[in-house]
Amino acid sequence: MRNLFFLFTITTFAVASTVLSIFNYNPYQSSPVTIINFYASFLISLAGIGAIIIYYAKIKLAKNETIYSFFWSSVRQALFGATAITIVVYLQSLRILDWLIGISVVIVSILLELFFESKRRP
Repeated sequence: MRNLFFLFTITTFAVASTVLSIFNYNPYQSSPVTIINFYASFLISLAGIGAIIIYYAKIKLAKNETIYSFFWSSVRQALFGATAITIVVYLQSLRILDWLIGISVVIVSILLELFFESKRRP
């Protein structure tokens, strides 16, 4: 329960930081630190929102299983998805994104998740 509270808190601050970055900074005149802050808060926002959604979806789908075992796998899956989306958005902002690069980024994140899912648990 404590981990879920920390996830909600971090997600709330990241969403606030992302919204403030969007409305307060001009991307054409801002410093690299501002751009890094935006993409970092965007990544954490997506990962937090995704982890909460995945966690509650897994709880609803699992009837008689322990709900605490779903938390870290949900965070990991959301982090891989958010990283892929953030990389695609960053590449689009640099104007170097095409469909082959976008599909490659998504496939790499899916393969990373499959690698961690296939590892043996003690």
